[in-house]
Order: sequence, then structure tokens, then C-alpha cells
Amino acid sequence: MITGKIWELHNQATLEQMDAAAIHLLSHSGCRIDHDGLLNLMESAGCQVTRNNHRCRIPERLIRKALECIRKGNPDTAVKLPSGWNPQHHLVHSGSYPHILDWPSGERRLATHQDLIDMARMAHVMDDFKSIGRLFCCHGIDPRIEPLWTTVELAKITTKPIGGGEIFYAEYIEPLVRMAEVLTGNPNDTSLVAACDFFIAPLIFDQTQAECFMEKRRVGCPNCPGTMPISGLSGPVTIAGTALIGLAELLAGWVFGYVVNPDLPVGGIVASGSLDMRSATPCFGSPEALLQDAMVVQTCRRLYSITVYSATGYVDCKRPGIDAVFQKMLPMVAGPLQIGAWVGSEGLLSAGQDYSPVQHMLDSEITKGVERFRASFDVTPATLAVDLIEEMMARPTVNFADTDHTLEHFRNEQWFPRWLDRTLWQGQEKELQAEQNMLRRIDQHCKEAIASYQRPDIDRTRIAELERILLHAARRPVP
Repeated sequence: MITGKIWELHNQATLEQMDAAAIHLLSHSGCRIDHDGLLNLMESAGCQVTRNNHRCRIPERLIRKALECIRKGNPDTAVKLPSGWNPQHHLVHSGSYPHILDWPSGERRLATHQDLIDMARMAHVMDDFKSIGRLFCCHGIDPRIEPLWTTVELAKITTKPIGGGEIFYAEYIEPLVRMAEVLTGNPNDTSLVAACDFFIAPLIFDQTQAECFMEKRRVGCPNCPGTMPISGLSGPVTIAGTALIGLAELLAGWVFGYVVNPDLPVGGIVASGSLDMRSATPCFGSPEALLQDAMVVQTCRRLYSITVYSATGYVDCKRPGIDAVFQKMLPMVAGPLQIGAWVGSEGLLSAGQDYSPVQHMLDSEITKGVERFRASFDVTPATLAVDLIEEMMARPTVNFADTDHTLEHFRNEQWFPRWLDRTLWQGQEKELQAEQNMLRRIDQHCKEAIASYQRPDIDRTRIAELERILLHAARRPVP
């Protein structure tokens, strides 16, 4: 098992400088909150509220009080890596992507009902998938009921656990909780509701976000603020300045949650970016973005004892292949600097705008390799194999492959990639086509899974109850 302290990006004095600057921003300029109910709560908690511009200035004493309360509820922020290794990696569906990217045509289009069905069938058939979630924001479906409609559609396809996705409207949170109760049998189940609430940088909480925030806290979702400033665009071009905005937004979110319900679990997500000054394109997988995220993560962990995760899988690659693999592996260099650096957002392309099943399989391959490394290895008399080594040394020729020891241990010791090519040079013509051939094999694998789908035995009573909840929600008047 790999153990030890994470690397420190900056010294304690620098972290305290970040903290002081964030406190100044929140107490001096404050946040913009476009929600009267949340403004009223913050004012009653001691904040200075200016109604004409929706400004909320948060005093330092309230911030420190909230942090102390959270610290008591989050005593352990140690980095933990798995102590074992499971060669059968379990995938999940998640992302709420608006587009699907087809391969090999390269066509990028809005996701349809049929795309939802096909990808759910694929995930149901493949043993690698342990759950099936809200992969798309389906085109043509009213966005105010689309998550509910998607849940019903998935429940008609699979008996695997069903996951949720991003929340854009507060009105469908309560129905999603009721649907989750039907699916799992657990009271007040919030598993279909993504807990995170992202600010609009710098320090803006608009009405829709605030409404979702309030409703999530009402149903018991953990308080998990998110921050996504982009240096040079919605934040200063400097790494420190953009990291400061991210830190201040998380602090504000934690204070909001403390005022609304101090007993809820707490977390945080940072997914900052940088503006490429040559192309004027926001980049979320750049080295600068990684440094910004690491600074926020380390400040929160080392000063406040609060675990914040960096959305390291949220990168800018546009098509399946080596470019995407590079971009998704680059965040691994920041692994020793931040908690939870992983190859995430499987299947993601174009910074969360597109989904590709071919890329999903590639991402799975990468993740398996990373997990194998992180699981380390056992040192025992059996794995040291001293007797076997001495036996081989006494032979005129050595071949460890042809031993019972190899047959007994190789499956637990080695990772075998399914798609990556480990063969020797196969000739110029074949090697020039190697990547395209790999992508073609992956695409065929996905399509064969869809074609082989057979509907499982679905509980029709459960489907009827889900449809009843959907119909009731669809009849509600739009606010």
C-alpha cells in the first residue's frame, strides 16, 4: 500500500496569505446572491446585505465559526489509496452531456432518445459497468422534467443501480428524491441529485443556483460548493489570483450551508481553467489550471481540514485517441499535490460538452493501469519466491514463464490492457494504422454490446410509480 504525506505546493505562510485575501474579499466586497430568501438568512446570521445590488458581505467571525463547525465534522483529510487491486474495473455512467460524438464518422450532434437507449443498453450488457446514470441532457425533452424522464427510461432498460446527474432546476429535486426512494427502497434517498452547486465567477450565486442550493439542503444533500474560475477571463490572469477566487467561492458556499443547515456533511469541488491567449479558448486541462486547483485543494486541506476534490478529468480533448489520452493523463503529475487526482469523467470530450463511448473505453483502460500502480504489491515469502529463484539459477536455461508459480500469481500481479498494443513491431503499414484499428475495435465492441442487449425482467409496478411521479411533475405550472 502506498502511504505518506502529499507534497506541499507552498509553505504555511503562503497559505495563510491566501486565507487572509479570501477573508478580505468576502468581508469587504462580498458575494452577489440573487435570492431574497438566502439573503434574508445571511443577514439574520450577521452579514451586511445591500438589497439594491444583492451584495452580501460576510464577516470574518462568521466564516471562522462555520469553518470550526465543519472541521469538527471532518476530522480526517488524510490521503488514502486502495490497499488492494481489482482487475475488474467498475465503470459508471455520469456527465449530463448535451452531445454525443459518433465514431468513425466524427459527427457531433445533440443527444437523442435513441442515444440514451443505446448507451444504457451498452452499459447494461457490459460487466464493467456497475451502474447506469444520466449520461445525456436529451435534446427535445423539456429540461424541467428531463432528469425525471431519463430516470424512467433507464429504469425500463436495466436492473443495475441508476445514478443521477447535474441539477439545473430546483423544481425537479423533490420528485427525484421520490424516484430514488422507489428505486432503492431507502427513505429520503438523494442519490439521483448531484450535491454540488457551482458559483459563477467571481463570487456570483444567481437565482437558479440559489434555488437549487436551498432545495438540496432542504432534502438533506451534502453541502458541496463548486468553483470554476478561468484565469484571464473570469479571474485574474495570474495563477494566485484565480486560485484566490476559487478559495473565496468555496468559503462562501460553506458559510451558506452552515447558516442553512450546519449538520449536513461538507465537501467541495474545484475545476478552474485558463484562457489561451492565442486562441481565446478556455482550457481546463492546462498546467496552469492544475496549479490553481492544487493551490485551492491544499489550502482547504492544510488550513481548514476540509477535503476538496479537483475535477481532473474535466479536460479539453475533442475526439477519441492519443490527444485525449495525453490530456487525461496529464493531471496525474499533480497527484502527489492534491487529494483525489484520478482519471475521471470517463467518456468526456470538449470539456463536458460531448460524450464518446469509444473514449469511455479508452478512459477505462487508463484508469485500470493507474489503479494497478496505486495498489502497490505484496511482499511475502510466496511473492519473493526465493526457492524458485535459486532453483532457476541452478538450471542451464531459465524460463520463469513455464512454472506453477507464474500460473498461480500472474492474474493477481499483472494488469492486462484490453485495447493498448503491447506487441512487437508489426511492419510499417500495420503500425501506421494501429491507432485507427484500435479505435475501430473499440467501436465494434460497443456496437456489439448494444446489439446483444436483451431486456431483463423489469418490475412493472416500480415503473408505474416512477411514471406517476413524472406525470405529476410535468403537470405543475412553470414558475
